[in-house]
Amino acid sequence: MDSVTHLSLTDHFPRVISHLFPPRFNRIISATPWLAWIVALLLVAGCGPARSADHEATLRSEVTRIAQEFAADHDLTKARTALEGLEVANPRQFLMLQTEELIAANTDPALTASLVKLTDALGIQSMVIRTYAAQQGLVEPTPTFVLEPVAAAPTLPPTATPTTAASPTADASIATSASITAPVAAVSLDLPTPTAQSDAPVAPQGKATGLINVRSGPGTEFAAVATLNPDESVALVGKTPAGDWWQISLANGATGWVFGQLLTTSGDVATVAVAADIPTPPPTVAPVAVAEQPTALPTETPSAAPAPVTEGPDFRLVEKRLWDVFENGGSKNGPTVTCGEKRELHVYVRDANGNPLNGVAVQALLGAREILVTGAQGKGDGKVEFVLGGGQDITVVRDADGREVTADTVYGLTTDPRAIPFEYLIAGQYCADNAACDAWVNDPRQPPPCLGHYSWTVTFQRKY
Repeated sequence: MDSVTHLSLTDHFPRVISHLFPPRFNRIISATPWLAWIVALLLVAGCGPARSADHEATLRSEVTRIAQEFAADHDLTKARTALEGLEVANPRQFLMLQTEELIAANTDPALTASLVKLTDALGIQSMVIRTYAAQQGLVEPTPTFVLEPVAAAPTLPPTATPTTAASPTADASIATSASITAPVAAVSLDLPTPTAQSDAPVAPQGKATGLINVRSGPGTEFAAVATLNPDESVALVGKTPAGDWWQISLANGATGWVFGQLLTTSGDVATVAVAADIPTPPPTVAPVAVAEQPTALPTETPSAAPAPVTEGPDFRLVEKRLWDVFENGGSKNGPTVTCGEKRELHVYVRDANGNPLNGVAVQALLGAREILVTGAQGKGDGKVEFVLGGGQDITVVRDADGREVTADTVYGLTTDPRAIPFEYLIAGQYCADNAACDAWVNDPRQPPPCLGHYSWTVTFQRKY
């Protein structure tokens, strides 16, 4: 941690007190120095967690005010200056986190829209905000124009060249003069002007970000009824009340449901209404959870496979690792950490001999409870990738042959540093030791550092 030079109490507090109390009281303090110490202690006693909470609440209120004013006057320079004037280490990150929290809470759409528009104007990158803005139609589509073909200009007819007789005469001179000065009839060229496309809203569409499932209802507990190929486009015809699942129209006329984060949307998505025929989720069977075993923290590339085992669950946890500062897109300058913006979960699945295993279903247990199949995303053999929000728990639910399996459940894949054990933060170079981690994570002057932007790698191994 950076060292801080502290003024002595004797030098510092009298000057502070002189600004807080009238001159007569200051003369009394000057005559009795011990009284300054008592006043100083009373002032310090008034500063604590409550003051810290009040400070954060004030910052949030200021960010809200800045966003609402920007929504009214569209003065980006004023908004940027006001934001940079906040007493917080990283105002842009603070704005981004507050916006993501409001999106997750889904309680005040108008305020959320103001914050989303400000982050977009400032160029702040966040998948959560970008997805929400696209779903709610908060980003204006770029207008396009089509130029119609222009007809070729007509060619002017050639002008006859006057001829002169061998012996010029007065008549010939007059004829020559007339032919030279005779005006040429004007030619009118009717050229079409470029016309803009119709102002009618573009029909809302979604494009698959990979090979993804289309389900019979909005949730992973519903059966898959079709798949979309990477970059395949479909019409958006409905959504859930929370806006996290899209109802789509397939090429054969049937409809199905796709998780919102797996589609890139375009067109006027604000016109998509909540579907009237949302099916009721079927009963689900929870996967078998086995107590997580502590493991070492290897590198991102899966290390050499441990010896095969015959006891325990079908799939056991062999790796759980927090990405370091640099791997997550950040940097360091001495002990000072600049946060990255990644929030990813990479899950590897291997067979008993350590080879990548495709076709295995891995399930996220929080939020939409999405199920991804290793090797199907094009991210690599035996691998799936999830986008982390506040955090996730993960397990394996089906083997490559489709049968249900038992597996360890990995807990605590969080993006909140207050919930990350210090040994993981130290291994990730976020802090040097337990004391430094405690001071860094629990600094009352600012929100938890890099909140919402940590990434993890998890590896499962099959015992047979």
